[in-house]
Amino acid sequence: MSIMTGLQISLFVLVISVSIAAFFILTSIYGGATRERRAVEQRIVKINVNPKEIGKQIKDKRDERRRRIETKARSGQSLRRKKLMDTVFNELVLAGIMMGPEEFTIMWICLTFGPSGISALLGANPIASITMAVLGCVVPLLFINFKKGKRRKAFEAQLSDALMVICNCLRSGLSFQQAIETIAKDMPAPIGVEFSRVCSEIQYGETLETALNNMANRIKSSDLLIAVSAVSIQRQTGGNLSKILDTISVTIKDRLKIKSEISALTAQGRTSGMIIGALPIVIAGMLMIIASDYMSMFFTTKVGRIMLVVAAVMEVLGFFAIRKVVSIEY
Repeated sequence: MSIMTGLQISLFVLVISVSIAAFFILTSIYGGATRERRAVEQRIVKINVNPKEIGKQIKDKRDERRRRIETKARSGQSLRRKKLMDTVFNELVLAGIMMGPEEFTIMWICLTFGPSGISALLGANPIASITMAVLGCVVPLLFINFKKGKRRKAFEAQLSDALMVICNCLRSGLSFQQAIETIAKDMPAPIGVEFSRVCSEIQYGETLETALNNMANRIKSSDLLIAVSAVSIQRQTGGNLSKILDTISVTIKDRLKIKSEISALTAQGRTSGMIIGALPIVIAGMLMIIASDYMSMFFTTKVGRIMLVVAAVMEVLGFFAIRKVVSIEY
């Protein structure tokens, strides 16, 4: 096996670093560039309040959607592609990334195959090229997952105030749907954006319960699920909804307080677990890129493969053990 030169090692490290940095920079630039345009489009949609025109637009949208579905139903491949793009779009919206699904997919493919292809053209070890491809594929997904978790926490922090707004609106004589529209107009993202989607779904023919359940399925928040379940039960059995939501708002505030205290008490254990768990993986990935010949014995020899399997099993067991210790049910 050929030994990599210092120039090749530097090129590999530079390519993967620039590619990952470019992903974050382009994501931020695109989000900032389109934020104003998207806000203008949302305001234009909200200005049109003529019921007849809204009804006509809803009917036209339904007919257009039906024709589009009927056309694409003739081709199973096109239908699957649309479903995939819808999934990517929902993930980007939940992560708060202002980017189209096609643009993100193209960027994701470039990060996956760009650095690995360049390293292969430079005559690198196949292990290094495969490692770069794996990193380019996994890093954007981890970034989206991180942004989704951060957005979910921000949503839960705003949920208690949103329920109080609904209670005040109900007590002042407004309907529940009007209270939702008030939240969509007056409260900032992410909760304002999500309630705007609920209003849009209702305008396009969905029932209130279905729209709320769709939001709960998107956010996957236990606090939101409690509120949505209470609203659904109240609409079926009756009762004082403002008093119910007031009680749920206080409960959510108490849950957030307990969650912050638990997070502070378990911060050291969680940080230690993340560092200890990620350190072997990070070091192995770096060595596969800058010293692939040194790591090739783990893939070419029987003893090396056994060691890899044992290390992977121990990593998984350690992850679940630490997670069990720091996870507290409340």
